[in-house]
Amino acid sequence: MSAHRRVKIPARALVGVIASKDELRLATRMRAPPDFFELRLDHLPNLHESQLSRLRRPLIITARHPAEGGKRCNRKNLLCKFLPSAKLVDIELRSMRELRDVWTEARRLGIGRICSVHDFKRTPELPFLRKQFSRSREVNANVFKLVTRADSLRDLLTLFEFLWTKSSVMPVCVMAVGKFGPMSRLLFREAGSAFLYAPLRHALYDGQLTLQQLRGHRDF
Repeated sequence: MSAHRRVKIPARALVGVIASKDELRLATRMRAPPDFFELRLDHLPNLHESQLSRLRRPLIITARHPAEGGKRCNRKNLLCKFLPSAKLVDIELRSMRELRDVWTEARRLGIGRICSVHDFKRTPELPFLRKQFSRSREVNANVFKLVTRADSLRDLLTLFEFLWTKSSVMPVCVMAVGKFGPMSRLLFREAGSAFLYAPLRHALYDGQLTLQQLRGHRDF
């Protein structure tokens, strides 16, 4: 198996984020669900496997590091518990050492692996982003996910250049929060971003668009 095998995903896949019991109930009733559901396990510490049976789409699981917007919880236990139910698992680049066993087990089970970086304060310079991308390649990620804060046009253009130059190497997902967050989610999807994430009901960060808001635009 190639270390950098491409995960088979629908073109410009739409991901509905479930981060509350309310959103979980909504997900089970949706007539037109998105391509994937992401379970924010750090927001759902008491979730039971039986509650997933009515979700009619593949699952991405993550338990976000507190430094990247997550809630404190036993992340390793949660990820291990739900790993067999997942199509993909998302682990931050900073957590590769801490969650190495989860990362390794995901590969053994044939589960796609997303290596992510979230910076909700700024958009780092392009050389730094390229270095993070290279590190994700070194750990054999299938997808690299980057989310930063874009409050200026320069930030947006930095992210666009990163996406434009790296998406031909491996699947890359790029989004922003902040002033240019909504524009990034619409523009980058057309520019080749592998996933577009949208909370089902409640935005967790400024600049996010909910699934309903996205579907108010054409082609969603």
